[in-house]
Amino acid sequence: MRIWALVALKISVSVLLLWWLASALDFSAVVKSLQSMAIGPVIFAYAALLFYGVVSAERWRRICRKLRVVLPFGSALRLFFISMFFNQTLSTTIGGDAARVWLLREQGFPTFMAVAGVVHERIAGLLGLGVLAFLATILVTGSHVWGAPIMVAVGVMAAVILGAEAWSPARPRWLRRVVRACRLARRMLLSMEGLRLLVLSIVIHGIGGVAVHQLLRAMGLSLDLWVCLLVVPPTLLLATLPISIGGWGVREAALVAVLVPLGAPAADAFMVSVVFGVMVMAAGLPGGVLLLFRHGAHERSIPTG
Repeated sequence: MRIWALVALKISVSVLLLWWLASALDFSAVVKSLQSMAIGPVIFAYAALLFYGVVSAERWRRICRKLRVVLPFGSALRLFFISMFFNQTLSTTIGGDAARVWLLREQGFPTFMAVAGVVHERIAGLLGLGVLAFLATILVTGSHVWGAPIMVAVGVMAAVILGAEAWSPARPRWLRRVVRACRLARRMLLSMEGLRLLVLSIVIHGIGGVAVHQLLRAMGLSLDLWVCLLVVPPTLLLATLPISIGGWGVREAALVAVLVPLGAPAADAFMVSVVFGVMVMAAGLPGGVLLLFRHGAHERSIPTG
C-alpha cells in the first residue's frame, strides 16, 4: 500500500505541475510551436541523446576497470541502455542503477563492486555538474540561485571523499562499507583516470544542453550554445529527483523557469521540455529491445579483484 501510495503521489505531482503550466500558457501558441518545429534539428537532438548512452557506457566501463572489474565496452553499452529503459519504466534513475547492479550480480559479479561502480559513476557525474554550475554562476546572470546550492553539495561530497583516509569506524557494518567506497573513490579521483572521468562527465552533461539547443533551433529560436551547455544540465538534474513520474512536470517547470528569462517564449520553452521528455523515453527504447533478447546471455567479463 505504501508503494502504491508513493506512485500515486508522484503521478499527482506530475499531473498538477503539467496542468498548472498548461493553464498558464496560451494553448494555441503551444500547438503552433509544435507544428512549426523543423525536423532536422529534432533528429540531431535524438541522435545526441543516443550518443549520451554511448559516452555514459564508456565512463561506466572505465570506472569498473579502475575497480579491477573487467567489463567489455559491448557489455557496458548493452547494460547501460537497459538501465535507460528501466529509468523510464520505473519513473526514477534509481531504477536504472538498481537494474545494472542486478544484471551484474546475475552474472556473478560481487555485489559491493557492482554497487561501487554505479555509485562512483554518480560521484563523477556530480563533480562534472559542479564544474558546470561554477562556470554558469560566473558567466550567466541569475544562475547563482541554483548554482550555489549545487556547488555547496559537491564541495561537501568532495570533502567527505577526500577525508575518508582518516576514518576508521569499528561499526556498524554499513558505515565501514561507505568508508571503503569513499576510499576507492578517493584513489580513483586523485589520478589521471579521474581527470579523464571528469572530462567525460562534463561531455555527458553537455549532451543534454546540445539536445535542448537543437530543439530551440527547431522552433526558430536563437540561444547561444554555450549558455545551453552551462544552464541546462543543472536544470535537468531536478528531473532526476524521485518526486514525479519520469521527471514529468518538474522538468517542464524547471526549463520554463530557466529559458524564459533567457529570451525564449513560455509556450516554446514548455514545448521544448515536452518534446525533450518524449525523446528521452524514445532513447530508452533500444534498452527495452535488448532486455527482451537478453535471456540466456552471459557477460564475458569476470571480476578480477
